[in-house]
Order: sequence, then structure tokens, then C-alpha cells
Amino acid sequence: AFKTSLNGASRHPLSLAGMTVLRKKKSILSLILACSIAGIVLFQKSTSEIIHRILSSSSYEQCEVFSITVPSQPIIPVYAASYPGSGSQMTHYLYEAVTGLEAGDEHLHRGDKFDMITIKTHYPARPHTVEGNRLMSKVILLLRNPLHSIPSYHNYLYEEENGIPNHTVKAPVESWIKWRDDHVHEEIVKWKDHATYWMEEYHNEARLVISYENLTNNKMGPVELTRISNFLSRQDNVNVASPSKLPCIWDKVVNYKRIDIDEHGKEITPEDARKLASEKTAGITRHLYDEKGAILNDEGKLIVKRRVKYVSHEDPTHPAHSKRSGDQKYDFTMNQLLEIRSMLNGLRGKFLKEYTFVVIVSGYIEDINEEIQKLAEAK
Repeated sequence: AFKTSLNGASRHPLSLAGMTVLRKKKSILSLILACSIAGIVLFQKSTSEIIHRILSSSSYEQCEVFSITVPSQPIIPVYAASYPGSGSQMTHYLYEAVTGLEAGDEHLHRGDKFDMITIKTHYPARPHTVEGNRLMSKVILLLRNPLHSIPSYHNYLYEEENGIPNHTVKAPVESWIKWRDDHVHEEIVKWKDHATYWMEEYHNEARLVISYENLTNNKMGPVELTRISNFLSRQDNVNVASPSKLPCIWDKVVNYKRIDIDEHGKEITPEDARKLASEKTAGITRHLYDEKGAILNDEGKLIVKRRVKYVSHEDPTHPAHSKRSGDQKYDFTMNQLLEIRSMLNGLRGKFLKEYTFVVIVSGYIEDINEEIQKLAEAK
């Protein structure tokens, strides 16, 4: 007698009561989810404040100029994965500064040479992947809010297409709008697929999730670098800087301009740096390794590949911290904002048990909600 059709439900009070109970259960579950996420965010904020006070104490040390060296023992690189426009160059420098080892790029380096601390990759957002990656089993996943990473990627493309040095100018708003309307849906999907791939392929013990927003934040930056240092230190034959130096290292890399120098402290161009590294290694025997990491010869020695220093904002040679010039603001349409929010909500639900990921994505959703509200109020 009790039917499940809408008409049946309207004729039977019991069906209506059942539907009401289901609605209440869904509301309770939604409330529990919201409270859980809020609790996670509050816990992270309070924890970060405690660690920040410890790292900022006067007992912590200053740091010196760093030399990037060839490892004396084989190391298996860690994937440095990010969607384009997420700040991978900055984290590249952080990995080198913390370990003193070179960080590589998927287009220039292989995973089976055993001489890089990390190798940057945008896979699968971009099709190229790291070659010789059979033994690579860990990843640092760098996230950045798609509200900012997608426009940043467009800036990169604009510079490339117009022969402009990277990280120097912002694309005109007209260029952004045209590119946005032609490609933004595709890039939103790629942002989602990129995050999904690295979250699913690597379990949490082999994966570290970090965010550009935390790394560039004065309070959270040193904390995030501490997590990176701890993660990289678990690689065989990798030594990291002492915890007391990490706040200084973070400050140098994030807030100063990095330049290459020769043995006399004179600045050299990136092209000259590559030539210098080649000259310094000429005639010097170094360890060579096979695919399994076995030493092919035994006459290696520590080689300084290059030297770097960090120039402060007060230094006259500091080129405005290498930030792109221009005050353009890149907006999204309401429908595009809603699509980004829907995508992030889906990812948050999919990886709800991943504490750090949920906190980061929840922050992105809050930012997007603010943009949606501003856009709605402006109409």
C-alpha cells in the first residue's frame, strides 16, 4: 500500500514523515561536516601560532650564502608537483637552500641520475613527465588557489608568446579576458585532475601537501618550510639545515632576490652560471651511478656546482623582488567562480580524510565565496 512515487508520498503521512527524517539527517551530516572542517582550521591556526613563536625566538640562528653541490652519495629525487603558476620556482629555491643539493626540472633532468633533491613537474596538467622515474616514490604537492594560479599561468604564456623574460610583466586585462573565456573551463578541469592524480597515486606517508599561500605568509612560512625539511630529511643520503636556521632560510628565499655569483662574489647571468658549472666539473671525476644506484667508479669528490646569494630590498641591485610589474586585477565571471567553487567542493569531499588538503582547499573556497559576494553586490 505504501508507494514510493511522489503521488504516493503525498497520500501517506508516513512517507512524508520518512522524507522529513531523511532531510533532518542530511542537515545533521552537513552540520557535522562544517563543524569538522572549522575545527581542523582552528586547530591548524593555533598550532601554527605556537610553532611560529618558537621559530621566531631570538635563540634561532642566522644563515649564510648557500652553495649548491653535487651529492657525494646517490639520492632518489622527490617529485615537486604543481599546477603551472603555483610558485614552483620559489619552492625550487627552498628545496636547494634546505639541502644544499640541486633541484631539477622535468624537461632538463632525469630521475635515474640520482643527483637531484627534487624534480619539478606539472604532470598531468601538462603532458610531459619525468623520465627515468621508476624509483621515484615520493611527492611534494604544491597547491595555489586557482583564482591566482590560473591568471599567473596566463601571465607566463603571455610572456613566452611575446618574448618577454619570465616574471617581469603582467598581461593586459584584455589579453586575460580573451584567454580566460577561451580556456578557463579547460584549466579548471586540469587543476582538479592534477590535484586528484597526486592525491590518489601517493599515500599520505609518501606525500607532502603544501600551499603557496602558507609559504609566502610571514607566520606560516617558516612552519611550512619545517614540514618540507622534515619530509626531505627522510630521503637516504640527504642532510638538511638545522631547525634553528630554517626561519632565516625561509626569509632569504621568499623575501630576497636570488642571484648566482662566482667564487669572488661577483654576479653572473644564468647562462654564465651554466658555463661556469661545466668548467668547474671538467677534468674532475665524480661518482656515476647505474639505475639501481650502484657506484660505477670510486673516485668522486664534492663539487660546487654554483654559488648563490640573496639580495635584500634595500640593496640597489634588487630588481623589485622580481615581481611582475603592473597593477592589473584579473577577474572571473560569476559562472566561472561558481564552477571553480564546485570543483573545489568536490575535491574537498573526495579527500575529506586528508587533513592538510582539506584545510587548504577550505581556505580557497572561503576566498571564492568572498569574490562571489562582491560580484553579487556590485550588480
